[in-house]
Amino acid sequence: MRTDPKPDLTQAVCMRLCSYYKPGRNEELACRGYLVLERLAGQGFPIGRQKEKQERDNACEELLRHALCMTCPFHEQDCDYRENKALAPCGGFLMLAQLLAAEDISIEDVK
Repeated sequence: MRTDPKPDLTQAVCMRLCSYYKPGRNEELACRGYLVLERLAGQGFPIGRQKEKQERDNACEELLRHALCMTCPFHEQDCDYRENKALAPCGGFLMLAQLLAAEDISIEDVK
């Protein structure tokens, strides 16, 4: 299912979902999840319509950890979620997990 127009990703993902996002800091930095969402939004996938708070899906999160986190620029030194799975992942990860759970995207779309 695809839709237009491309949403404001910073608002939909970072400000709404990410506990690590710091407005006014280096806006050039983006997690891998944000970059994947940017690509998917450009392809017309429905980004930004997900609920603000949704129950986490362990199966989707496991798929994403393997397909997304290993290539994230924050993975090695700056990822609290990597160190402690009880903490919230980044906003990009959460949005992608919601999209996967709703079957709006597949793990192949993420890769």
